[in-house]
Amino acid sequence: MKVIYSIIFLWTLVWQVEFSDAVREGTANAKVMIQRYEREGNFAKAALWHEAAADCLKIISIPMTELQIRYYLRHGKNVLAERSRGELAHITERREYHRKAARAHWERSKTERTSPELEAEREKITQFISAWAQIYPNRFHHYGIYPSFFKVEQEIFKKKGDYAAVLNLEADAAEMCADQYNEITVAYFQGIVLDCDAIGGSVGGEAISRHAANRLSKVRADCVIRYEKIRDAYRQRAALLREIAEGKPKTPPIEAETVLRDLSHQSISPAPKLTSTQALKIANSDGRLKEHLKAHRNVHGYASFQGFAWFVSYSNHGWGNLVVALVNDKTGTVLDILIVDLRINETFQTESHCPQVR
Repeated sequence: MKVIYSIIFLWTLVWQVEFSDAVREGTANAKVMIQRYEREGNFAKAALWHEAAADCLKIISIPMTELQIRYYLRHGKNVLAERSRGELAHITERREYHRKAARAHWERSKTERTSPELEAEREKITQFISAWAQIYPNRFHHYGIYPSFFKVEQEIFKKKGDYAAVLNLEADAAEMCADQYNEITVAYFQGIVLDCDAIGGSVGGEAISRHAANRLSKVRADCVIRYEKIRDAYRQRAALLREIAEGKPKTPPIEAETVLRDLSHQSISPAPKLTSTQALKIANSDGRLKEHLKAHRNVHGYASFQGFAWFVSYSNHGWGNLVVALVNDKTGTVLDILIVDLRINETFQTESHCPQVR
């Protein structure tokens, strides 16, 4: 029993780290843009991206954490609920930090808030937040609470031969995923239209572009319908799993196999022009990147689409994050190389024109 409790405790700690990282990943990517513009001395754009980070926490992180707290309280997991409350408090603090930083940058800026240049930046931010509002529920089964809580709990019940409990946990997970789609993705796209005339309202954010919100409102109906269908598919999945669990199966039920398929591999809308492989290839061809990385060994690159551009991150085990390359999705060019180094902080600001990948 001591071994089992030790394993559960260890996984609880792992879950806490994983969830903390995942829930702030969108904000961390906003920080890349903040650092880019702070180094350029462009305080207006840095202010917009601080607001974007605050918006990500409000639109995504806060409802996601609240869903988790409600689940734990409902199932008597009071210790985990308390830890999630601590996480929520930290998220709220981080949101206020970004809001204050944005105000401070606006005070230093001499750029008109309604300038075309800032409107174009706001449109990027709208695309950025729209992408992350879709990404989090889409990858529910691969990160955070599903692999590091639900799957761990299921393994415990599998060893006991309690397959009804295993199925009910899977149903719980499906319901939580449905709730994420409902309270984050569907709510966000519905809010684009509802708050179109009041940007910065309850669902929209401070940095979101009015023009981009108006443009997105024309396609939001399709997004709302699409994600409502995905939400409902997960709710149906939960109901079917509970129905099978009522039979109290003694072995893994064959009829559950068709239900237990991963619905989370959804492409975001609008879809990027480039693939992750193409974005990585473009970044790898940049001479400045090659020059910096030649001093490091066992470097791995990972490309992720951020709604308006690809962020290609390079890291190794010795140094952690080393470089982030920003790749323009439309033109297939490297927009910027941001070097992350404990000793060196440099930003190359000229656009490198690489061969466009078709």
